Order: sequence, then C-alpha cells, then structure tokens
Amino acid sequence: MSAIEPGHRREAEAHIRDHALGEAARIEKLSRIREFVLGAQDGLLVPLGVVTGMAAASPGRAVILVAGLAEAVAGSIAMGGGSYLASEAEEALYAAEIADEGQEVEEHPEREVAELALVLEAEGLPRDSAEEVAQGLASNPNVFLRTKVQKELGLSPDAGGAAVGDALVVGLTYLGAAVIPLWPYALFGIDVALPISVVCTLLALFALGVAKGTVARQPRVRAGLQVLVIGAISAAVGYGIGHLVTSVVG
Repeated sequence: MSAIEPGHRREAEAHIRDHALGEAARIEKLSRIREFVLGAQDGLLVPLGVVTGMAAASPGRAVILVAGLAEAVAGSIAMGGGSYLASEAEEALYAAEIADEGQEVEEHPEREVAELALVLEAEGLPRDSAEEVAQGLASNPNVFLRTKVQKELGLSPDAGGAAVGDALVVGLTYLGAAVIPLWPYALFGIDVALPISVVCTLLALFALGVAKGTVARQPRVRAGLQVLVIGAISAAVGYGIGHLVTSVVG
C-alpha cells in the first residue's frame, strides 16, 4: 500500500480538528438524552399518580401538596442517587475489564497479538494484512491496548467519569418535571386542579416523547403518543386506587 499523500493527510487532520472531534462531543451530549428522559418521565408520572390518587380521596389541598412535594424531593434524591450508583458500578466494571486486558497484554504479548489478528481477520481483512496490522499496533502498547479494548471487549477506552453528571441530570430533571402535576393544587381547589394537573402533565409527556423521538430520529408523533398513553394509564390507576381506598376505609 502506498504512503498517504501529504495533501490528503493535511485534509484529514483538518477534518478531525474541525468536524470529527466536535461530532464526538455532540454525540456524547445527545447520549445523555437517556438520563433526561428517565428523570423527566418519572418526574411527571410518579407525582401525577400520587396527587391524582390523593385527589380522588379528597384529603384536602394542603395534604395533597405536602405529599406531592415530599414525593418530588424524595424521588429526585432517590433517582439521582440510583443513577450515580449504577453509573459508578458500570464504570468500575469497565475499568476492571480494561485493567485485566492490559495485564494479559503484558503477560502474553504474542498471544494477544495473534488474538487481535484473528479478530481483524474475522472482520474481513486478509490473514497477512490482519497479522501485519496487529504487529504494527503492538509496537505502541497504548494504541495496542486501546484497539484490543475496542475490538475484543466492545468498550470505549475513554469511558467513565459520567456518574456525577448522569446523577445531576436525572435528579434535577425529575425535580423540575414534578412541578407540572403539582402547581395546579397550589392555585386552585381540588375539583379544578385535578383536570388541569392531568391535562398539563399529559401534554408535557407528549412533548417529552416528541423530543425523544426527534433526538433519537424516531417518528415523533408515535413517540409522543407512547409516552402520553403511559401517563394516562398512570393517572387512571392512581385515581382508581384513591377511590378504592376511600370506599374501603371510608
């Protein structure tokens, strides 16, 4: 294979500098849509079910607000903490797997070169080319390990460090979303606040689904309706439980 021409190399360097690195950062930010959707959806659904169920039992507007706010704060902490612990455990697992792979490279370098050559061959490179590439990569231990981690473990060698960010996104989004089903009870009586709360929350859920569909490049209306239907079921179940408990307990 002939050497890369200087002009093509400069063009590639400019593309990486101006486009590829920026795209990687953009995709990383978009990948956080999972935490945003998780926090927002639960922040809408859970308080909606709580206040709707309590509204059906008619304990008084102040009681509904206190219960809703308490749930919102506790839920925000629980969701954020759970997200942090899950992300931290995942990152620790990835780090351990990468460390194990690095130890294997140090202890059995020839075998690891042969393994990478086999992986490259399975991906379509001719045997001679696969062995040449693997041996070339092995001349740089850092590059070799990164390639092994990507090809054999299916992991990004740069993964990690997102636990705190994930937790903040989930927790704060949950808390912010919880305001939507709660605010009508701060301004209106139960009979008026209940339908306003349900309608506002369902509209917010539909908008959330549309936003998720836009980012994920899915059909927007279908994505919005999926989330809206889940919210409608949550409200109906909460209201039904409130009525059932009231009729049983009195």
